[in-house]
Amino acid sequence: MKTLLVFTGGLVLAIIFGVAAMLIFRPNAAQAAPLLETGDTPQRTITVSGQASVIATADVAYITTGVQTKDKRADAALTENNQRVAAVYQTLNTYSIAKKDIQTIGLSLYQQEERDKDGKVVARYYIVSNTVRVAVHDLDKLGKVLDAVVKSGANRVQNIQFSVSDRAALLEQARLEAVKQGKTQAAAIAEAAGAKLGEVQTISFQAMAQPVARGEMVMMAAPKDAGEVPVSGGQMQITATVQMTFALTSP
Repeated sequence: MKTLLVFTGGLVLAIIFGVAAMLIFRPNAAQAAPLLETGDTPQRTITVSGQASVIATADVAYITTGVQTKDKRADAALTENNQRVAAVYQTLNTYSIAKKDIQTIGLSLYQQEERDKDGKVVARYYIVSNTVRVAVHDLDKLGKVLDAVVKSGANRVQNIQFSVSDRAALLEQARLEAVKQGKTQAAAIAEAAGAKLGEVQTISFQAMAQPVARGEMVMMAAPKDAGEVPVSGGQMQITATVQMTFALTSP
């Protein structure tokens, strides 16, 4: 997996200011500031945010697919469903999909009634649904896998999600860069204000992963042959945002 781009951005949330060259920061204007006893000096702080993003090519796809069967007899509906699901599993094995990458996420059996225009029941059927989530790590095979599981018996493809397998490492990269960027900002602002950056007082962290949306990106690649569903994973952007509050000291 190749990381294509790392970029940072930040926004200063608050700059300390006050009367008579004192740097005073009130983190929440909605809260009353505590009364200071005579001789007390308010703590001087600065709060900034840092943000960094890593853009990487998706290298794993998660397919939600399954089999739904219908029969007037519950046992017949279940038997047919079992046979078709077994064929789907065999197909996945043919494409070297490991058992650990196949997870059953839904299995149901229920009765369905058909009524005429007068509301009278004219038929009763049993519906059996078996849904699995499949991880495909070789995206070059994804289109063929989708086509093959449908041909082998799957009649439901509910969702496809793309991701990166080493998301934790990419997130760590973005997080460290966001902290570095935020600290650099805080130090520069403190120096400009005639103060020195002290220790971190508080720090909060948020992360987000989402597909990259670009007008020029072709999300549906042309299939290599007629027996392949056209799909493309595109790129994923992993963003880390930190908010940091530092103490300020005299230079």
